[in-house]
Amino acid sequence: MSLAISLISPSSVTDDAAVARGIQGLESLGVRLHCPEPLQRPRRYLAGSREWRLAQLHAAYDDPETHAVWAIRGGYGAAQLLDGIDWARLAANPKPLVGYSDVTVLLDHWHRHGLPAIHGPVVKAASGLLDAGDDSKERGILRRQLSETLALLRGPTALDYPLSAWGEAPATLAGPLVGGNLTTLASLVGTPAALHAPPGALVILEDVGEPWYRLERALWQLVQGGALERAAAVCLGTFEGCPPWGDERLEAIVAETLAPLGLPLYHGLPIGHGLHNRPWRYGAIGHINQGRLTVES
Repeated sequence: MSLAISLISPSSVTDDAAVARGIQGLESLGVRLHCPEPLQRPRRYLAGSREWRLAQLHAAYDDPETHAVWAIRGGYGAAQLLDGIDWARLAANPKPLVGYSDVTVLLDHWHRHGLPAIHGPVVKAASGLLDAGDDSKERGILRRQLSETLALLRGPTALDYPLSAWGEAPATLAGPLVGGNLTTLASLVGTPAALHAPPGALVILEDVGEPWYRLERALWQLVQGGALERAAAVCLGTFEGCPPWGDERLEAIVAETLAPLGLPLYHGLPIGHGLHNRPWRYGAIGHINQGRLTVES
């Protein structure tokens, strides 16, 4: 199936040249892209005013010729859109939304409203297919992740990922996959948009550029705010550019913070900022079994 995808800018503004390369990268994979004109209308550090970004989002879902909606980048701003979204309008043409990072908040609310959502690379990441130079390994990793995302858009696709247990975590476990960017989720605690993991959920967390004390503070907010009360486990993705503290492991800090909830911890998922960001369907059932996470789709 030849996929047609509408692009949106729900969060921060980004360099037009990087966006153009991302578009070219996706097109090299045989995707047809519908790009609104203009794709961005910068306002401060945002891709556009709240009203403009909402109109762009609704227009993407109104488009009868596209199969999915893909965010060009994260940053900040997606949460501003929530109380202005016409959910009935989106449900009339329920196509998947793709993104991560700041788009985490939208993915969670799409799932709450019964709409499909995929946590995966943003459009800007596809520029790596053109910018990786002679690094064929890097291009190969990125091509795989983008191709897996496109496969999820085309139909049911089972994927699996490596992960490791930390401490005395069960060897087997299953539950719906939710979560995303830790800092973004922590910023929502105490608001109507706050994450409340469904019963038995496997909560995936990742982040970028945050010192460990900020990561611990963000996780503490989630724990104390009740976001993880009904979860079955936490699964850590990558934490790119997060400066360590001495010789301590980040997993040990996370396990200590989760201890009051008795939640088991897993780590090592190839999900997050940086080169490794394999996709997963938000709300899909994940199965942990002997060092692998397999995802139903």
